Amino acid sequence: MAESANSRRDFLRVSVLGFGAATLAPTLSASEASTQKVLFGGYAKASVGSLKELQAKGELDFFYPDANSLCKAVFVDGEAKAFSVICTHKGCPTVYDQGTAVFTCGCHFTKYDAKKNGQMIIGHATGGLPQVRLEIEGDALYATGVDGLIFGRIANTIG
Repeated sequence: MAESANSRRDFLRVSVLGFGAATLAPTLSASEASTQKVLFGGYAKASVGSLKELQAKGELDFFYPDANSLCKAVFVDGEAKAFSVICTHKGCPTVYDQGTAVFTCGCHFTKYDAKKNGQMIIGHATGGLPQVRLEIEGDALYATGVDGLIFGRIANTIG
């Protein structure tokens, strides 16, 4: 009987240690992955166009951070802003209305307010449009990064 009790204790000890290791392993690997520059950095600086052209037209289309990601620079309230045009709900393209400064998804009618940094104002999405960081050098407008995850990606720089 003593041999049986030791076997049960050994079994429980090994089970608890194994469960603990299995529980912690994904947490440890996720925290290591989140510090890798490949996942959350590594953006290239890319030309968007000229500030004068954006002010005149009110909007400019461009691709960033790669050729698979359509974005739109807009001029609202005297400020240049840029967003991914891909809806965060199901990945449909949005259409920008200069009059209201609103991006609207034609698939499920989610709306995003460009004046409020792409905030979702109505619809099925749970977050705003990813905002493209812009730098202005003289008259040149450059994209330098993206705040928010582009729909369908595990990292914006992995297209």
